[in-house]
Amino acid sequence: LSPVRPEGRVTTVYKSEEGRLVTDVDLNFDGDKMLFSMPGSHQNWHVFELGTDGRGFRQLTPDDQPDVHYYDACYLPNGRIALISTAPLQGVPCNAGVIVGMMYTMAADGSDIRQICFEQDHNYCPTVMNDGRIMYLRWDYTDTPHVWNRMLFGTNPDGTGQAEVYG
Repeated sequence: LSPVRPEGRVTTVYKSEEGRLVTDVDLNFDGDKMLFSMPGSHQNWHVFELGTDGRGFRQLTPDDQPDVHYYDACYLPNGRIALISTAPLQGVPCNAGVIVGMMYTMAADGSDIRQICFEQDHNYCPTVMNDGRIMYLRWDYTDTPHVWNRMLFGTNPDGTGQAEVYG
């Protein structure tokens, strides 16, 4: 939308091929690039980057792992990117057919992917807090079988200092 006013003009920046869903959009701190998730190679979810001017489209996550999904990425203040991946190939205790997504970080070019959370269950929706830590949702079981909560957790970008924020 430019200018950012009611009379501004809306311009399409990117339209996916074959109507693939584009989701989990995150704008970088300078406002000139964005990350998003979309099905890519092997019909798995991958993280892509695109300039807000519509140029520089590229897939950041590796496509040599046909059973692994990558999604829900966000830019970090240290230049890295946080994202969720199913690389551990673990299932939840109550349903082994549901593959768990864990939080990872990677370099801005998609290299140096490192797992930073090691939960029993899913991580979701990482976002950067004002102090530079990553806040995320975590699926966590309570003391009763098959009862679970989504709780807000926070961690440093290197995975240290993990603690509940709310829930």
